[in-house]
Amino acid sequence: MTKTTLKILIIILTITTSSCKKELETILEADYKVIEIDYGFDNYKKNIRDKSEQFIIKERNLVIIDVDKNGQIKIKNNFVEDSLITSELKKYIIPNPENNQMPMTIEGEFEYSGKVIMNKNLMIMAKFNEELDYKKYSGIRNKIYLSFNEARNDFSMEKFNKTLEELTKSTEQNDVMKWKELREIMPIRYTEILGEK
Repeated sequence: MTKTTLKILIIILTITTSSCKKELETILEADYKVIEIDYGFDNYKKNIRDKSEQFIIKERNLVIIDVDKNGQIKIKNNFVEDSLITSELKKYIIPNPENNQMPMTIEGEFEYSGKVIMNKNLMIMAKFNEELDYKKYSGIRNKIYLSFNEARNDFSMEKFNKTLEELTKSTEQNDVMKWKELREIMPIRYTEILGEK
């Protein structure tokens, strides 16, 4: 990770933070700390802040996608072909507790999903070169979101025997609750920055 990328990341994380707890409840030492994530305009208007737990990011939980002006892609400093972005990102999105190079995991218990292993505070950050063609940018961004949707669809099929689309379009209360659980188990935490020329 370059110094510029690290500085930009710290600025982004600082902007999204609102307050700090003086003591952490865990002994886990953070590489980065974010106090508020998904703090939207509605929360700002209502002055709502979640003070329950800090969002701790370990280096292994931060997946950096670096895209140069020609559309060459590096994920965690490894070159990846455009056609393999989705499958490569799914390796990080789908929890893998046996591999200590992959994001950290925790166990959660849910009403419909039961006990599941889930990533703890996975964050994906894409750094796009400002000279990158918009069409390439849009295609890469779509593949990033596709990786989340494919991982969620796989989980939905395994746990609920329904596709992601079936869950999201259903009006049945059970399906609505399953979709809510799925978003909690596999949240989309993704941010973008512009890199220098």
